[in-house]
Amino acid sequence: MSDSSLSAIPLRKQPLPQLKQLAALATLRGHMWVMSRTAPERAAARLATLFTTPPRPQVRPWERAAMAQARYTRVRFEALGFLSVYRWGATSQSHRPKVLLMHGFGGRVSQLSGIAQALASAGYEVVAFDAPAHGQSGTGQAALPDFVDALEIFAAQEGPFEAVVAHSMGAAAVMTALRRGMAARRAVLIAPPSYPGSYLGQIGRTLGATEQVIGRTQALIETRYGRAFDEFRTPLNATALTQPGLILHDVGDRQVPVEDGRAIAQAWRNARLEVTEGLGHTRILRASHTVSEIQNFVMTAL
Repeated sequence: MSDSSLSAIPLRKQPLPQLKQLAALATLRGHMWVMSRTAPERAAARLATLFTTPPRPQVRPWERAAMAQARYTRVRFEALGFLSVYRWGATSQSHRPKVLLMHGFGGRVSQLSGIAQALASAGYEVVAFDAPAHGQSGTGQAALPDFVDALEIFAAQEGPFEAVVAHSMGAAAVMTALRRGMAARRAVLIAPPSYPGSYLGQIGRTLGATEQVIGRTQALIETRYGRAFDEFRTPLNATALTQPGLILHDVGDRQVPVEDGRAIAQAWRNARLEVTEGLGHTRILRASHTVSEIQNFVMTAL
């Protein structure tokens, strides 16, 4: 069929994005299934690229409005390059207590802007940055070690922090950084994962990769970064912490199961778990109840 005959067919001006995503996933799954069984090394390399390439979901109008209140700069994070940094509330010259926010993989600071506004209104200076290959910090590939490195570089410049608030994989990175010495008096984890290997396995199996390919993929990523996945086991890192912690996790979270939050809370002797319902993995970030819970926890005297 020629291009001219195609133009004669009435088409939707805006194809349903969910249908397009499902079709792309089906195609990718077919390719991965075949490659895993005929060229496992190529399949592992492809899966490693997919695992370290963050998705870039559309920015919502409410995020743009909230981010308009932030002060924006670009800061060099050593070998990681220039990243986008945001501030709300008091200026650094005012010596107000600081709260650091950390988004998750495929996320961006703007998803946490409701939390930022609430804490700024309570008198805190709120600081955050888009991780490498996320948000306004450019495109490309990134993984948990990049998050941890960026956190440690930023903490050396901006810390210590009154509190850190982190979502999803950002929470795993924060817990690793805290265990390694990043200074914060308390921490809030929202939908924290227990272990990156579990997420890799979930993605690999969804795409039809064999267990051999999934294992090889993990080895490739570990070799690339020179750091084992075991370094980022959040419950294990939690056992080394003494500061108070608040863990928020939705019972219906389809990306990170609530069992991960429970395991972390059990390992962290000074943390409590709050389980929500009906908020999923991202709506929990701007629900009024959870924002108030975070604000109250940060403001509670030690």
